[in-house]
Formats: sequence, structure tokens, C-alpha cells
Amino acid sequence: MRATNGYSSLMASSRAGTANVGAHAASANARPVDPDILAILHEARERLGTQTASLLLVSENGTVLEPYASVGLRHTLRAASRVPVGQGFAGRIALSRQPLSLSQVTRENVINPLIRTSGVQSLLGVPVLAPSQLLGVMHVGTFQGHEFTDDDVATLFEFAQRVAALVEPTGLHRAHDAALVLQRSLLPTTPRSIGGLETAARYVPAEGDLGGDWYDVFDLPDGGIGLVMGDVVGHGLPAAVIMGRLRSALRAYALDYVRPAQVLDRLDRKIRHFEDGAFATVVYAVTHPPFDTVTFSSAGHWPPLIAGQNEEPQEVPIESDPMLGIGDFERNEVSIAFPAGSSLCFYTDGLVERPIDAQDPRSRSTDRQLELVRKHFSADDDPETACSRLIASTVGDEFVEDNIALLVVRRP
Repeated sequence: MRATNGYSSLMASSRAGTANVGAHAASANARPVDPDILAILHEARERLGTQTASLLLVSENGTVLEPYASVGLRHTLRAASRVPVGQGFAGRIALSRQPLSLSQVTRENVINPLIRTSGVQSLLGVPVLAPSQLLGVMHVGTFQGHEFTDDDVATLFEFAQRVAALVEPTGLHRAHDAALVLQRSLLPTTPRSIGGLETAARYVPAEGDLGGDWYDVFDLPDGGIGLVMGDVVGHGLPAAVIMGRLRSALRAYALDYVRPAQVLDRLDRKIRHFEDGAFATVVYAVTHPPFDTVTFSSAGHWPPLIAGQNEEPQEVPIESDPMLGIGDFERNEVSIAFPAGSSLCFYTDGLVERPIDAQDPRSRSTDRQLELVRKHFSADDDPETACSRLIASTVGDEFVEDNIALLVVRRP
């Protein structure tokens, strides 16, 4: 948590542990993968002669597919996309509940950049079904062009039925506890495009915990777009609950006040009056058509990065005001140019306040982590690819002691 005006980091202490992730298998939420399901993925890949096999599980509200486990993709699933039902390859299978194959993977027909960057050329997927509901989607892929047969479809359905028999009784298609259900419900699935902008986001929970990190993207009544990255101080259910209330309040204030500083001023009054003892950092930005400028106001949050075409990423020159909950302050704004082809990267402190040595939580270098983020953030990447590259390159399968929220916005 970045602090201002003499307030040091109000972070929780480090947690011990290691991620339970194999070389060719990973859980998107850093929880252990059911070994029986993992065995089924390996067997499906072998029987069908494919190089990859993956399982996505439907979210509690039935609107999003969450990556659960994969073999052969070469990347941590933390970097994978949440897939809205009805969109992309897996989303179309979930909506139709019918098998689907692709002879050529492209950005247009597959949302998840991990599929594309791993070299997958062809895909076959089927729904994972219980008698009365959709549980998820299972798919296999090849690194060479391949035409799947009706026999391949029948075989993959057999494996999907075996997965369903494990998933449905144990509730693996649900979040593991009520707190995580709450938190994921408050984090929107960012639209691939909104207005004239492209967006993508990722959320990586801390090992065995949750917190108050959040991102948001929304339309404004005057045609503008609001962009938010915030972090409530603390961990656990209390921080997540306060995060939800702040997110809703910020949206409400954004309907009535045009300037970001005004919105954060009202949000500060709200937290000081109704959330006694709570603190939060927030950066709120607004842009209007043709989206060539963006106006920011920051309450003690890390400044976003901006990257132009053929330019090194730089911090947005925000005058960072005190975090929310400290006292009554006059809040400032800054407007910057946002040329076509540029990208913005918003993030919370979990991305940059990380140990250099995973065995020594005290070995921190924020400058080194920021440099790593800059190195892997490029305006040449579409937002989904940028998010995947940043998570894979800066976090990978390492132990995560603090929640990470990431939002990338690109002006095509």
C-alpha cells in the first residue's frame, strides 16, 4: 500500500507458503488443482494426441468462465483471461452447450492470449454438464493445424463427463469460500472494448487470503469513460466488504460529478464518516471522446504507466494527494495527452512491492519491480496480451503475499 504525508505502508505481515503449481499444470487462483481432474486432462491429451488440455469452470453467477487447470500451455494460469459466457471460443461453447472446433486460432476467435502465445493452432472444446446446469468447458489443442473428427468429439465428451462427476459433487465450480465469492462478484469482467477504448484486467488473490484491491471501468452519462484502481488497507473479509461499498459509492458519485477530484473528495468524506478507521488509496481517471486526453486524480495510489508507440513506458505525472480516510484535503487533477496507439497500465502495490528473493520476504526492491513492469509493458500489445505478459513476467507461479489488481486500457 503506497502511503503519503508521512504515513508508512499499512500492509499486513508476510504469509509463509508456496504455490502448489506443477511445470505443466496451474490453478488460476493459486489453489491446489484436484489431482484426479489433472489426471483426466493428461489422459485426454494423450488419447486425443493433442499438446494441451484445459478446464474452465463457470462462475457462481453463471456469466464468466474461470480458468481452473491446464496442461501443456507453458504459462501460469494466473495470466489467463476470464472468459465471458457467449464470447470467444470457450464462451461460445458455454452459451450454446454444444461442441466447437477451430482449425485456426486467431485473436478474433480466442480471447485468452495464453492459447495464442503458447503456439496452439487448432482447438476442440465441449461443455462440461451436470443434469441441470453448465459446470464449465473442457478443450484440447494442437500446435499444428488439425481437423478434429466426430470420434474426437465423442472422446472429449467422455472425459468431460468424468470431470463433471468430480466437479459437481464437490462444488469445485464454486469459489472455495463465501469471502472469495463476494470479492469476485465485485470485480467486473472488463469489456474488451468500451466506447473507443480496448480494456483488459487481471486479479491475483494472495495465498489463502483476500483483500480490498479493485479495478473498475464504466460508462458515464456524458459519453465519457471512468477508470478506477483502488486498494483498501488491510486484508480479509472486512477489507473486501469496505472495498465493495467504496466501489459502489464511487460509481454513484461519478454520475453526479464530472471532475475526478470532486468524486474522490466525496468518496473521502464517505469513508471518514461511515467507515471509521478505514483507509484506502484510489486513482480515478476520466476520458471523453475522442479519448485523446485523460484526466486523473489520485488519493495516495501508485501512478499509472503510459506507453506510446515506440516509446518507453513512463509514470503519469500525477500529484498524489493523501489517501482516503486521513482528513479533509483539497484534491488535485492532472490531464495528459493520450495519443492513438497508446496504453495505460493501472495496478495495485502487490505487483511492485514484492520480495526479490522468494525465500526472504524482507528482500524488497520496489524500483527493481517497477523496472520489470516497465520492461514488459508495451503499447504494441493488445490489453489482454499486455495483462498476461505482465502477470506471467512479474509474478509467474511465485508465492503471492499481497493481492494484485491490474488494468490495461489502450486507445487504438
